Amino acid sequence: MSHQNIYLQDALKQMKTLDPEGKAPVFSIKVRTLNKYSSTGGRLLVYPTAKLVMPEKSSNPNSAQALRYKSKNTTTTRRNPNHFENKTRNIKILPQNQIKKIGIRHIIEFNNQKVIY
Repeated sequence: MSHQNIYLQDALKQMKTLDPEGKAPVFSIKVRTLNKYSSTGGRLLVYPTAKLVMPEKSSNPNSAQALRYKSKNTTTTRRNPNHFENKTRNIKILPQNQIKKIGIRHIIEFNNQKVIY
């Protein structure tokens, strides 16, 4: 079975492009693990359904779902993850809604397409 290729830059664009309803697209991804401090890892993680963690637009801003997650006017200081500098992204694994941080250089496949640099 031959795989099609996709450039990393194009895969990252597809991850962050919202669909017509304002939701993050669902994709499949294969990624390797790596602990850069101890130089250990290398397990292959396969996520058949995942999506990028990003702000999504609600189809109905007055719905119960949208009102439940409306931002509060409290000022909380959050640490900037510096995803661009660290070459990482946060993805949400579906249906568990578990958030994982992945290194973009360790992505092996995106939507059954081999990722090339």
